[in-house]
This record gives sequence, C-alpha cells and structure tokens, in this order.
Amino acid sequence: MKLTRALRIFAAMKTNVSIPIFLCVASAIAITSVTGAALGQPVTKDEDRYAACMDMADRSPDKGINLALAWIADGGGVPARHCEAYGLARMGEHAEAAARFLKIAEDMRIGRDMPIRMGQRVVASAPMLADMYGQAANAWLLAGEIVRAEDAIDLALTLAPKNSSQEYELVLDRARIAAADEDFQLALTDLDYVLKGDPGRKDILVLVAAAARGVADFMRANQALADFQAVFPNQASGYLELGNLRHAEGDKEAARQAWLKVLLLEDEGPNADAARANIERMDLTVEEKKAS
Repeated sequence: MKLTRALRIFAAMKTNVSIPIFLCVASAIAITSVTGAALGQPVTKDEDRYAACMDMADRSPDKGINLALAWIADGGGVPARHCEAYGLARMGEHAEAAARFLKIAEDMRIGRDMPIRMGQRVVASAPMLADMYGQAANAWLLAGEIVRAEDAIDLALTLAPKNSSQEYELVLDRARIAAADEDFQLALTDLDYVLKGDPGRKDILVLVAAAARGVADFMRANQALADFQAVFPNQASGYLELGNLRHAEGDKEAARQAWLKVLLLEDEGPNADAARANIERMDLTVEEKKAS
C-alpha cells in the first residue's frame, strides 16, 4: 500500500522541551481542475490548455505562471487564473496564492470569468467551491495565517457533501490547521472522525500518533504509530514521529536513533530537514547543560 497523498506539508508543533516536530503527511494544495470532465461536459481545447499549464506550473512554476498570464490576456478566465495561483503556491508565494484562490472561488460562485458550455456560463457546484476554499485554507496555513486558514476551511466544510471523500480530506486539512495552532485535541477529534468514516485510511495514523502525543496520550500515540509502521515500514515520516514520541517520553537516545533512521531513508526534504533540526537542537541542549 502506498500513501495516498504526496508528502509535502509540514505543520510545526512543540513539545514541552521546545523540540519542533513536523507532520509531513498530505498534500499542501489539493488541485481540482475546472474542466469539462468535472462539469460532465466533453473535454475541449481549453481543458487541454489548462492541463498543460498546470503541468508546467508543477514542473517549473515561473514558466507555468508565464503561460497562465498569456492565457489570462487571451481571455482564459478562471482556469488560467487558477493555474497562475497554483504556480504562485509552488513558488512559495503562499499568501498571494491564497488570496487568489479566494477571489477565484467568489467568481466561480456567480459564474464570473467561468467557461461557457452549451451557450451558458458555468456556475460552480458546491463541491467545486469547497475544493477551492480548501486550497485557499492550505495556502493560508503554509503562509502561517492560521486564522485565515481556519475561516477558509470552515467555509469549505459547509459546502462539501457529508460523509464524502471530499469532506474527509477537508476535515484532515482542518486537523492539520488545528495542529499548527497547537489545538491537538481538535486535531485528534477530526482525525478520529475521518477514521470512523473511512477505516482504511492507514496513512493518517502517523497524524493520529502526533496528535495523541500532543495531548500526552502516549499509549494511543504508540499504538497508532505501530499500526502505521506495520503498513508503511520504511516511511520516513513514521520514524520522524517515532523520534518525536520517544523524545517526549524522555528516551533521548531512542529519539536520536529514530531521527538518524529518517536520514538513512531520505537525505533531503521536509522529513530530513526536521530530523536534522531535532538532532541539532538536542545536541545544543546537551552542550548548554555541560557548559552551565
């Protein structure tokens, strides 16, 4: 079994010894295209252009943005603007991207700048709007704008169908936002809601472990992490959380070994960066104690 979503987002949380830990599970920006397929219409040249623009924005954000701007000037409307916003997000301009996602959602709601199908301008459905607000929430989170992220995700959840896969993904987004705000109880409640509705989501058990650790429920954290690692034995995020958990329990040597395992599995990326930072902070704390 593979993790169902890319390992991109890392939301900082703190332990009582100020060792930052990172939840490295799930995509930062879930992209849903405003295409003919999504609208139940035949795919057109505009959909092909949108797909090409999004692909370029993913591989080379600056080039993707240039394509989007040229398309906007050519009357590309919401699809072109969405490609531009995604490119900005990929470049790390998260606040700017979030503001654009919100404006796009407002226009989608009334059909402004939307594609024309069968002689009528498309008006976005509730799930399409929910997805766009969810993208804005994730971008605000990455920009460190927690309150704005909370507002956007709450709006998204009012639009998503109940007990749908979309709702579950948005609830997971809310859990990550809550964790970034150090509201681990809310994060754990949201994660439990998703697991109840979709018990097969073994990929989020590492998040459950982190949230349970955040509320000092070490028994739950250990069980969730063991279940995660049984399915994903060589996943770096599992060993990162194992180190975080062992450190919280006071076993610093076990924490170090777990973080070193992360570096054996991945030599770069958010998991590796977090593991290195944790080891460095722990070593610095030891040196400071020796010097005092």
